[in-house]
Amino acid sequence: MPESYRFDRFELRPSERVLLVDGVPAALGSRAFDLLLCLVTQRDRVLSKGEVLEQVWPGQVVEENNLSVHVSALRKILGSGAITTVSGRGYRFTLDLQADTARHPVPLPAESLERPTIAVMPLSVLSDDPRIAFFAQGLVEDVTALLARVPGFVLIAHASSLVFRGHQAPLQDVARQLGVRFLVQGSVRPKADALRVSLQLIEAASARILWSAQFDSQADSLASGAVDAQESIARGIISELEPELTRAEIAHIRRQRPENLDAWAHYHEAVGALAAKGWSADGMATARAELQRSTQLDPSFGLSHSQYALLTILASNIGMVPDTPDLRADVLASANSAITLDDGSSEVLGYAGCALCDLGHYKRGIDTLQHALALNPSNAQAHVAMGAALAMNRKLDEGIERMRYGMKISPRDRRLGFWGWLLGRFLLRADRVDEALVEARLSCRVDPRFHLPHVLQAATLDRQGATTDAVAALRAARQRRSEMSLGEVTLTHGRRIGERIAQLWERAG
Repeated sequence: MPESYRFDRFELRPSERVLLVDGVPAALGSRAFDLLLCLVTQRDRVLSKGEVLEQVWPGQVVEENNLSVHVSALRKILGSGAITTVSGRGYRFTLDLQADTARHPVPLPAESLERPTIAVMPLSVLSDDPRIAFFAQGLVEDVTALLARVPGFVLIAHASSLVFRGHQAPLQDVARQLGVRFLVQGSVRPKADALRVSLQLIEAASARILWSAQFDSQADSLASGAVDAQESIARGIISELEPELTRAEIAHIRRQRPENLDAWAHYHEAVGALAAKGWSADGMATARAELQRSTQLDPSFGLSHSQYALLTILASNIGMVPDTPDLRADVLASANSAITLDDGSSEVLGYAGCALCDLGHYKRGIDTLQHALALNPSNAQAHVAMGAALAMNRKLDEGIERMRYGMKISPRDRRLGFWGWLLGRFLLRADRVDEALVEARLSCRVDPRFHLPHVLQAATLDRQGATTDAVAALRAARQRRSEMSLGEVTLTHGRRIGERIAQLWERAG
């Protein structure tokens, strides 16, 4: 593959995963880049929609509307005539390539390549059984597809990584050719009546192993139910790999000089603040400040706009910042900007849709969340937000089940402390007191710095008549947020609970 494709005023660099417009990197999502590369490299023919979906979304079930959204995004950048729709057949790239398209490109400034990149390498198959080889290939495709949905990272297309299958090239060479910072590699081998998958996350520059884990699947994974078993392992891998990858990127950012931090770096610092400080007032304030810096550096960064909108309205709704007309206008503007800038990103729409619902704009918020789930049915945050919106609209049982599903498909999510508290609150509202107490206690363990699960625990224990334990739980909440008021309790848990907690307030002081 040439190192550079030049057409009109554009230059496409596959190894660096960047599209230049008049020499300046364009804001282009990972999937849109893969789509453009697919069309450019096969520009001599019409590609059917089925072919494009298979090459750009390997192993995934994707609606054609998703493809149309990305084609439309590319046309906005390249011009309407760059990609032709051939009725009844598919798409074709129609711009002429320049004669020197294969020349060595001029290196980009380092700051334009700061967005962290990852490649999932083909797994080594330590068996002659062709079924295990097939299982390994499918597992890589599933992990690649799920990892592509992690916001803030660029994932190298599976087809690019596949060229290294069976090669023993040094890691640094592989990373340089793919243009990545992190590599995921490993093996699959039979073990008694099971299959063992071993994986490692490696920092390419230093060859340091940042994370390693093993996952076992029963031998019947090779039978007719292999797809379900394969998907289950893939989800288990992602639930452990995603937080390690985020931690590794945050560590990389903090090794840089502050003046080199770019919009993506500030976004990751915001994520890191919530991971390190939990849903505390300090964690929320730090994350919101980092997201503001991110959007100031790059006003077209939809993901930061959407996260900022959501965290800001959440902070207001739980009493950490005053609820003012200016704040609500700011949240609405940020959510609208995010949707306008990146309506093809499930993550962006998930955060923005949740923010709209929390503002009380339920119809538009739910429509936005439905769009997010159409783009990515595995978006756990969008499922949880949809469940909360349903519960707030008097569909408690349906909302509770939707929230539980979202939490189930992301069992190591950094947001589980907040989600568990919110779920417990709805369970208590539905008079499912025992279940509410279970969620409150789980949430306290997941995020011990977050005060609201302790308030919920106090409310459920009080409902059960365990007054002494309720006072102890309320005391724990006040220790975590000394400035908490009875008004905040009423705001977050309702008037009836506020009145009951008021009777315990002095004893918990």
